[in-house]
Amino acid sequence: MIEYLLIVLGVLIFGFQHSGISALRVKNRIIDRWGKAGYARLFNATSIVGIAIPFIAMNYWDWIYFILDPSLIRPLLFSSGAVLIIIGLMVTLMASRVISVSTVADMRTDRQAKLVTDGIYSRIRHPLYLATILLLLGLAAVYPFDRVIVFSITLSAYVIIGAYFEERKLVIHYGQEYLDYRKQAGFMLPRIRSSQA
Repeated sequence: MIEYLLIVLGVLIFGFQHSGISALRVKNRIIDRWGKAGYARLFNATSIVGIAIPFIAMNYWDWIYFILDPSLIRPLLFSSGAVLIIIGLMVTLMASRVISVSTVADMRTDRQAKLVTDGIYSRIRHPLYLATILLLLGLAAVYPFDRVIVFSITLSAYVIIGAYFEERKLVIHYGQEYLDYRKQAGFMLPRIRSSQA
């Protein structure tokens, strides 16, 4: 039971770190003091440390189970997980063709960047968050251990919450342009368009 609490606590710490350091006020202060490169280094370092706690609590060294004891493989779960991971990586690739990670991270209020609505972003507002959830679900299916499932569910919940926080920042940053875009593209899944004759 304690390992599950450590995983959940670790994800919560990561969530507070990730959302806290990317909050516009905090981010702008860090950039003003140490520049964008300093912000990137600080963000990356604290993210790695933050995610290391729940990752280590998962006992990741057990993950070679399918090599040591192939009889533990559940073929349907394993293949479903592999498909989810592949789809998650494809969504990531589609998003990265349109926008770079550095562009996603740069939300300075003194810079009016163009709102990206091309490619996959024309249908989904947060494809990278969707990809993360697909990867986490795939991970839980490939490694159907209680610890991994707890990690995947907890981190997926944070990803959804983080996407809502991101929405608030984007509305502040882009205003009406973003509000109009929200009517066109779905949150993490494509919006179903009704055909009107």
